[in-house]
Amino acid sequence: MPEISQSRLVASGFGVWIVWKEKLNKAVPNTLREYGALCIAEEANQALWFCNTSEIVRALARLQVWARVNPMPVMCQLIPMTFLVDYESQHAISISPELDRQDANFPHEFELLIHPKLKTEIESVAGLRTQVLGGVDGLAPVEWLFMHADQGMDYESSRRWYFVIKPLGNKADKEAILGWRDFSTEIVELLQRMGLKYISDVEEGFLFFPLDSFNLLRSFCTEILTLIKRVKDDPERMYWPIIMVAVGQKNLSFSVDLPKKIGLDWNRLAPDYPHVHFMEGLMLSEWFRMNEATYGTEALSLDSWCTIALRDGTERLDHGTIQVVLPSVLLGREGESCYYCGQFNHKAANCPSKSIQKPRPGVWSSLAKIDMKDFSKGFAEMDTAVSLDNYSESMSATLSSSEGLESLMAKAVFEINVPSQVRTMKIVWRSRSKEWADGLKQLAPQEGDYVWEAVDLLEQGELEEMEGLIREAQVKYPRSYQPHCLWGFWYMEKGDPTQAMFHWQEAERMSYTPMQQSYLAYLQGRLMEIEGNLKEAINTYKNVNTKAPTWIDPVYRQGVCMVKMGFTGQAMDLFMDLVDRDPHIFNRILVDPELDRGRVQLMSTLWERWAEADREVKSVRERVEALKKDIASRFDANHSFYEPAIEELDRLAKLGQTNNYVAYRMFMRGADRFKSNLDSEIKRETKRIDSELEYQSDVVRNIQKEAAWFPFPRLLLDFNKDFNFCVDKINWIKTQHLSNAETFRRATMLLEEIEERIAQLQKRLVTLRIIRDSTLFVLMLGRNFIWLELIGLGLALVAIPATLYFTQDVQGNWILDSIRQQQWEVTKGLVIILSIVCLAVAAIKSAFSFDKRKRELFEQLDDELRKAAPRRY
Repeated sequence: MPEISQSRLVASGFGVWIVWKEKLNKAVPNTLREYGALCIAEEANQALWFCNTSEIVRALARLQVWARVNPMPVMCQLIPMTFLVDYESQHAISISPELDRQDANFPHEFELLIHPKLKTEIESVAGLRTQVLGGVDGLAPVEWLFMHADQGMDYESSRRWYFVIKPLGNKADKEAILGWRDFSTEIVELLQRMGLKYISDVEEGFLFFPLDSFNLLRSFCTEILTLIKRVKDDPERMYWPIIMVAVGQKNLSFSVDLPKKIGLDWNRLAPDYPHVHFMEGLMLSEWFRMNEATYGTEALSLDSWCTIALRDGTERLDHGTIQVVLPSVLLGREGESCYYCGQFNHKAANCPSKSIQKPRPGVWSSLAKIDMKDFSKGFAEMDTAVSLDNYSESMSATLSSSEGLESLMAKAVFEINVPSQVRTMKIVWRSRSKEWADGLKQLAPQEGDYVWEAVDLLEQGELEEMEGLIREAQVKYPRSYQPHCLWGFWYMEKGDPTQAMFHWQEAERMSYTPMQQSYLAYLQGRLMEIEGNLKEAINTYKNVNTKAPTWIDPVYRQGVCMVKMGFTGQAMDLFMDLVDRDPHIFNRILVDPELDRGRVQLMSTLWERWAEADREVKSVRERVEALKKDIASRFDANHSFYEPAIEELDRLAKLGQTNNYVAYRMFMRGADRFKSNLDSEIKRETKRIDSELEYQSDVVRNIQKEAAWFPFPRLLLDFNKDFNFCVDKINWIKTQHLSNAETFRRATMLLEEIEERIAQLQKRLVTLRIIRDSTLFVLMLGRNFIWLELIGLGLALVAIPATLYFTQDVQGNWILDSIRQQQWEVTKGLVIILSIVCLAVAAIKSAFSFDKRKRELFEQLDDELRKAAPRRY
């Protein structure tokens, strides 16, 4: 059994230790169960049972009498025992240490041993007497007693029940009359088939009948729950919600006024599930799923109410409910419900919500970071921190605190009804927007005389002074909706809902924007809800929803009204749609004390949504871990995407470990969003890689063109090695699928290395280009010089003889005389001068035609390369 450190329920009673030989006779467990005993644990040839009433004595007496006629090898030991239940509904027992260390031999006949402390309980039953047996080897060292039962006595159990069924709805409502009439026919047929006599109260709608045994109670609960399930699943059959209660017969008489004598608040009981006492619920939990009827932290006892539901064959024992224990300080039912927060422990004039100056939507985000199992802990701390005797002041102090789980839970509870509180009115007055989507963001400064002072007085509870300011504001602003809005709150706190409704209707008529109109209509719906006119409230909230379709709160209030009416099943469909729109609604339902009536069914349905999310999150956690590995293998630590990606994944992983439905939804959405961002980053990086490859390919081709003209290829060994590396890696990257992480990482690394090699090639190419261009220029210069030199020499060889020949008759010219006398020396000088001139002309010509000639030669090379196979260096 589990170890219970903190007990929520402690009940004293009787324990029965049973030891048997070979196979246990079915009469033993059946009799114990029929008399109200619960099997705590069972192993081979032994079992431990608990019973909280002295009925167990009658059960053992009946077994003893029966064993005289039908011998059976069973030993029964009756001992004092304490029954424990913790806050997670786990149960265990506590017994004295000496009783916990006992050995018993297999019995040969029926044996019954009584602990001496229980002697009074035995002898209080007529026909039973005890005698001292003394110490028994192996058993606790006490004076054990032997019980003797008078065979002439009956020892019948007094455990019998009246099962009461009450339909929901107003008896004057035609829909309720028709719905109950059709479904009651199905119930009556079931009762007739089981042979049960019943009484039908036509005026109040009650239907009740006796159940005289535990087996009959179990059988009928099975039949009625199966009937409800079949009718709900069949669209051709009419179902109507009903409240079901099994109460002990005790001194109650089977008469028409029986339901009135029970003393139950029928408006607090959840429909569609039979209500039984906690002990019966534990006994029925072998066949049914048990849930507490109310989840408050008030003292739980075995006489507290719980509900039972059908258990599917594949269902786990813990299926069906989320255990969030609401504080008793929020669940008091004395007095009227507060308009602002819906609680019953204070009046609207003293509501702690007035101390909160503005809405706190961030509370829901903070609550999403808390494990749901800690919600109950926070509420328990709230019960300690908040006093019912001084509720408003102690709750205001808790709300104003910035630390403590109880403060966060209190803020969440008071944030549920924020639209009906004064702080929302101040926001609506200042809003520049026409719609609720942006209405709380676009705010103007406070404007207007008197009205804002009246709001301050409303928050302070100074209604007398507030009245005068409202009248002055109404005189100054006769066409303004604000004075009427204030009059509505004034009359509401004065206890005049009729006048409050009138002024809010007038304010709605005089308002300007859809946001203002929907807000004022919401106030009217809230007033109808608090006054108990739930059907009219639902219609009003629907009207609000048509005016403000993006506003979730009116839809949520429709669901709350349905739950208050008892139509929890219909409300759940609406709530689930809201949860899909805004996951924070899930936590709102968990902490809303106004949903107390349908809490059993709500917690059961939410559990299913929670379990589904829990299963999905397990696979998402694996995806997040895989993404971490993918990021680490795909990107270098210095990459701009790496560090923020790892931080985001760490944040998501932490969020995924928070056992909170909203955190789970945020975790799953965050994982999907991160995967989308990662895919986008990979696409951008892939596009960048492709672009880099194209650029590098162009650079490599240009390097190839430049290097192809280098006149000394044997000197290019290192150059060719780097060049071939670049070409090989570029081709390899282009042929790979970059979606693979390792390939992607290697491609990015190779890009960097290729870039480095290209930088080295370009540096070497500068030297190669100088050598190449110098060589080409020298060759062009040489060719031009040779041609000019040859032409000049030819002209010189022709010019001098021709000059001498044609100037034979010319005498007395010193130049000609010099040439004739020194012909050879003049010729050599002329040749030297011509060579210098030719060299200068050749240099000038080569310089002017170098670029053009080089370009022509490169274009010619490109044509040859295109025609020939690619050249590889």
